[in-house]
Amino acid sequence: MSIQAANPDNNATVFASAGTGKTWLLVTRLLRLLLDDVRPDSILAITFTKKAAAEMQLRLFQRLREWAVCDDITLKEKLNEIECPASVKN
Repeated sequence: MSIQAANPDNNATVFASAGTGKTWLLVTRLLRLLLDDVRPDSILAITFTKKAAAEMQLRLFQRLREWAVCDDITLKEKLNEIECPASVKN
């Protein structure tokens, strides 16, 4: 699965089997939108089931909590993993 689909500047359609990282990719895209100063209440993510929506929300909150307690070096590494621009606002 291509990390390019997580870039908010790209339009992307993702087709993949179960267990291939679609939820990770969608959560990464949500995080990239938030890092681009998109208001959380203007983001709409639609899933087919309530279970999928809950899983996506759980993973989003887990990553935000993880990032909140990271040291600066680890946080920069995590942002590099999702190809987030280095110029993220502080």
